[in-house]
Amino acid sequence: MMERIIAPTLVVALVSFTLFLATRPLQSPYDSVSDLADSFFFSTGNAAEDDRAEIVRQLKAFQEGYEKRDTGSVNSFMRELFSSDNVLILGTMPQEVYVGYDEASSLVFDDWASWGDCKFLMDGARISVHGDVAWFATIGYVEFDLSSLLVLPLRLTGVLVREEDTWKLQQVQYQFDLDLSFYLLSIVALAVTLLVSVCCLAVTIFRSLVPSRRA
Repeated sequence: MMERIIAPTLVVALVSFTLFLATRPLQSPYDSVSDLADSFFFSTGNAAEDDRAEIVRQLKAFQEGYEKRDTGSVNSFMRELFSSDNVLILGTMPQEVYVGYDEASSLVFDDWASWGDCKFLMDGARISVHGDVAWFATIGYVEFDLSSLLVLPLRLTGVLVREEDTWKLQQVQYQFDLDLSFYLLSIVALAVTLLVSVCCLAVTIFRSLVPSRRA
């Protein structure tokens, strides 16, 4: 009786442990960006105060667009915040590479229509400037439309260029801020679960064949 209980119990324990590991990367490394409003997650960068203030204004306008998610204002959003030249946006998924102003506009439209609510730490962004080029890095999260329980941390980085005394976004990258080392442990746990299951199956088959051989 005990032998019949031990094997299934071990499999259940391994599966439960695997699920625990698989969900660990989904936990945000920071509870809320609002709790970090007065901090600089990646330090401040070298931008002068006047440049920093102008760039933060643009970044906050970017944030406001992603808060309102008014798809009817995508065109005005893009004109105000993005350069019309050499635009590149990299999304969170491997195939999400948007080259050019029109493709970037389509990504923004899709994000607002169906992705989720994004919140970024714009006041605390790291901002550096060299001549008419600036780059920034900050953190945030996305709460997916699919479920309010699905909230993933993000990193947001980008490059701006100064065009007629206005800083415009030229390149932007969204990146999930996940610790994928837990997935490696999950793979190991799944491999062990599979091995145990195969061994249990082999024992069961062997035992079922033994009586027929004696007969």
